[in-house]
Amino acid sequence: MTAGPAGRKSAVHARATRAALVELASELFADQGYIQTSIRDIARRAGVTSGALYGHFRNKADLLAEAINRRIADELEGTTTGRDHVETLTRHARGSPERRRLRALLVQGAAAAQTDEETRTSLHDEQLTHIKVWIEGYERERERLRIDPSVDIETAVLFTWAVELGLGVLEGFGLEPRSVDAWADIQNRMARSLQLPPDTESPAGQLAVNRGQRGKR
Repeated sequence: MTAGPAGRKSAVHARATRAALVELASELFADQGYIQTSIRDIARRAGVTSGALYGHFRNKADLLAEAINRRIADELEGTTTGRDHVETLTRHARGSPERRRLRALLVQGAAAAQTDEETRTSLHDEQLTHIKVWIEGYERERERLRIDPSVDIETAVLFTWAVELGLGVLEGFGLEPRSVDAWADIQNRMARSLQLPPDTESPAGQLAVNRGQRGKR
């Protein structure tokens, strides 16, 4: 059965309310801390009851995971339009100042996950969803991107994500790169180091050569 106008309007309102709650929670978690922010705080600031908030989210950990998920989708995956990983990672590094709140959320979540199983489970699942997509994308495009066949894609993805998270930790200590250009340059160098040299054959061909050489040993 197709929902009528009233049902569609209600669904739109529910989505808008949920999005507003996520954005508000994101700001509070990043600014005053995840542990220090309660469901009651968020509900009061949003002008709704705690019960209404629980109608959208199972618990505070679920709300944090959704806040992080939205920001990663909007601020990273939503801007991944470069021709290759070198261009994309360099551009992301140059735009790192714009992701300060995302990193603050991740740091808050990591701290809470150390002592709260519910938070750890929610964030583990949320992070794994994104990481798997990134790994699959690189594996699928490995030959086109000329990524060296000896490079372990999963490790490379975890490394680049660890750089983003590590910057969030440093920012919490009041430390950060003095130059965005220098930060982008380092990321560019790292990304290019994953590729085969320009005068080397394709990764598929190189992989076959490597396998042949190993078979002769």
